[in-house]
Amino acid sequence: MFGGTNKVVAAKRKLGAAIATVMSFGLVMTACTAVPAPSKNSDESAATVVRIIDGDTIVADISGTDTTVRLLNIDTPETKHPDKPVECLGQEATDFTESLLAPGDKVTLAYGIERLDPYGRTLAGVYKDEKLVNAQIAAAGLGVAVLFQPNERFYAEVKAAEEAAQTAATGLFSQAIACTVPATVAGALADFDEVEDADPTSAVAAGSALGVAAAAILAGKAKNAALKSLHEGESTVAAGIWAARRGAAQPKLDAALKRATDIEVKLTRSQSTLAASEKAAKEAAAAQKVQEEKAKQEKIVAEQKAAELKEQQKIQAEQQAKAKRQSAAAHAAKAEAQRKAAAKKKAAAPKKKNVVPKKTYKAPAKKRAPKKSGGSYSGYTGPRCYAPGGKSWKPCG
Repeated sequence: MFGGTNKVVAAKRKLGAAIATVMSFGLVMTACTAVPAPSKNSDESAATVVRIIDGDTIVADISGTDTTVRLLNIDTPETKHPDKPVECLGQEATDFTESLLAPGDKVTLAYGIERLDPYGRTLAGVYKDEKLVNAQIAAAGLGVAVLFQPNERFYAEVKAAEEAAQTAATGLFSQAIACTVPATVAGALADFDEVEDADPTSAVAAGSALGVAAAAILAGKAKNAALKSLHEGESTVAAGIWAARRGAAQPKLDAALKRATDIEVKLTRSQSTLAASEKAAKEAAAAQKVQEEKAKQEKIVAEQKAAELKEQQKIQAEQQAKAKRQSAAAHAAKAEAQRKAAAKKKAAAPKKKNVVPKKTYKAPAKKRAPKKSGGSYSGYTGPRCYAPGGKSWKPCG
């Protein structure tokens, strides 16, 4: 994240334009400082540039001897350390120093109190055309001011140039260059801010939101961890920049991380609750479907039974009607047979001749007066009680 491998071509182009702008500002700043251009005295010496080693180290010919010169009170990102990767903008710092100091350029070296560092390199401020190269590098945002007592001769001027670069958000102080500390801080905050406090309505939506949140938190944590490693690791240019910003930036990062993780926990719970609710609803729907299917099948069976019963009743009625018709037909056939038999019998019987009886005269009978026997009971038809001898009677009772 803070290594040179993160350099982007587009960022380089932006940096080049920014350097050109800050250079003009940075040169004005250096011209206004209290540190004068070197004078001809024992604390200074003329030299010729031989080559550039990295952003803050050159080789110069001093009185016919190639001497390694470490620019005083300025520290640029590492590019040549055998045990460290190329740091963020390390190559750009080297390229910038090469743009200021070409082999063969005449320069003046101005010294501090101690002229050598623990590695035997000469410590000096490098002036070209009466401009302090150390401060020019800082003004471009490609180095930071460092103070190693007792050498503080150029610290104020370099620090002022660094602050100008910070104000202009140039180079190591730019959020537009991915490997810088400001970009890492901004990126982590942006990652955490991507976590939206949503209220999903389904387990799928909750899972999707949770996936986005988890990825954003993971990315933000990685950047946050990279920043913490600067605080806990070895001293580097990036570590120095982070140390200056950590007090203000870390609480913001911690708050953003807490907000994001709280939302992640909420989404996790929502997903679980929604999944359980959807499962219950699905099971209820399945049970309802089973009941509906069962009722449907029962209805079909009942309808089939009703249809079968109706068909049986129809068949039975048809059979009864048929039997009735057959019985009626049998009776009719029998009656017809009887009729035919009677007709045949009648036809077979001998025919009687119609004899008109002869009329004979018969005198009318004389009416006799009724005998009175037992009294006058004319018209009585009820029971009779006879007197002894049986010649007379009277109504009984």
